[in-house]
Amino acid sequence: ELDAESNRLARALMRRGVGPEALVALGLPRSVLSVVSVWAVAKTGAAFVPVDPRYPAARVRYLMDDSGAALGLTTVADREALPDGTDWLVLDDPGFRTECRGWSSDPVTDADRARPLDARHPAYVIYTSGSTGNPKGVVVTHTGLADFTAEQRDRYSVTASSRTLHASSPSFDGAVLEILLALGAGACMVLAPPMVQGENQLTDLLARERVSHVFTTPTVLATVDPRGLHDLRVVVVGGEPCPPELAAVWAEQAQMFNGYGPTETTVMTSISDPLAAGGPVTIGRPVRGAAVLLLDSRLHPVPTGVAGELYICGPGVARGYHRRPALTAARFVASPFGTAGERMYRTGDVGRRRRDGSIEYLYRNDSQIELRGVRIELGEIDATLLTHQAVRFAATDVRELRDGVEVLVSYVLPARNETVDPDQLIRYAATRLPTPLVPAIVVVVDAVPLTVNGKLDRSALPDPVPAATEFEAPHTPAERVVATAFAEVLGLDLVGRDENFFALGGSSLSATRVASRIGAALETTVPVRAVFDSPTVSALAVAVNEQTGGATRVALTVRPR
Repeated sequence: ELDAESNRLARALMRRGVGPEALVALGLPRSVLSVVSVWAVAKTGAAFVPVDPRYPAARVRYLMDDSGAALGLTTVADREALPDGTDWLVLDDPGFRTECRGWSSDPVTDADRARPLDARHPAYVIYTSGSTGNPKGVVVTHTGLADFTAEQRDRYSVTASSRTLHASSPSFDGAVLEILLALGAGACMVLAPPMVQGENQLTDLLARERVSHVFTTPTVLATVDPRGLHDLRVVVVGGEPCPPELAAVWAEQAQMFNGYGPTETTVMTSISDPLAAGGPVTIGRPVRGAAVLLLDSRLHPVPTGVAGELYICGPGVARGYHRRPALTAARFVASPFGTAGERMYRTGDVGRRRRDGSIEYLYRNDSQIELRGVRIELGEIDATLLTHQAVRFAATDVRELRDGVEVLVSYVLPARNETVDPDQLIRYAATRLPTPLVPAIVVVVDAVPLTVNGKLDRSALPDPVPAATEFEAPHTPAERVVATAFAEVLGLDLVGRDENFFALGGSSLSATRVASRIGAALETTVPVRAVFDSPTVSALAVAVNEQTGGATRVALTVRPR
């Protein structure tokens, strides 16, 4: 039925001039019609451009303007959310449905198309958001789809009796993965309603529909309860780094795989072996047809165990960015290792190869932050918080408090039947992390905000509200000296005995100045490390006395060489 419906729709599109190198916008949420439309556009030889009507109006307008798609498919319910200027065919309009029924359901061949379809023609254009600027459209051809489809079918043991899940937004290339996962093996594909994203709704759907294979992001998977999902045999995660704690939970429930691949390289370029509880979480080895290189800044291969940037070669490398020749030239670069004209995609991700040949993902080369002179990998903080039994999900961000002071804020979702005490969790982190990595504030959330792609929506995390503390003046002479040094270095009027130097805006450089001032006032030597280990006034006063033992500083004098 899917084949017949998509053949009729393909012929209706070809009648309107749709063919290879053309772009057709799909203004549809996840549904039976969105799958039929993807299949129909593919049969015409054109490329589909998913435009989720749930996106903000400004973004939808930008996607339509930038793609230049002159023709689109939508439904009556979604037409109002889409801009004019495009010839929208309404799939559930009675007149258009009558037209489609009049077309043949026979297989579409090159004899029907405007010109023969070549594997190098675009298959789809998906827009991805960069760290800055407007979204960019990735033009993906057919060249890598056959290898990826076969890899999924064999790797996950998908058969005609499997029941896979389609829960990704059509605007995320995870939707391409899910469609090929099912149709590549003739399996049954369960379509999640558009409002289902995670937590109890997704858990209930997986159980009710007896889903055997599922792909999702780690953020969504962390909200699913594995208990009772007896039919679930294969879980694949991707799109974000997978925490080892999450892998430990699910690896005992089902075969769990961790996949990696930018949109620019046809969905996934490497997949791990089945993960084991307590074992390493890697991104595995390249899929068939692909090569993943780890190179230094001179494009020289790095040795095993040494960090390098990931470059991807093979038929899955996309044509480039739609209407962005300069950006395409910067990211899709000539390969010094392949044949003449071969390109490789520069991912911007850093990893290292293990002795067994698998690849360990480390971080984005632009994801580390610098806060108060210290370079910080936020994922390290999240991983530490997740080791606490009361925490089910953790995400750390840098937020600005009063007077431009930036602090680390961790957002946590409690585990089921658990309660999180923010102060206790901060103390827990302080026993396991260097002081600069300890979050200043922990915010407990009721739910994890998600983008339509199922990834963490950081912009939707609430702004922290620092707890109001009553001012308490320093008690001892040493506390008064420390409080005075804090105030002078940070330009504050008063500092209480429980105030934290770094929460007040202190940095590595100003910590050196504070240590020097305290040492001068007490005629002793105060190591800078003491400020990091004991950042409050009262704690630092105690630490100064303990570490120095009351020893006085040796005065500087002129001495013989």
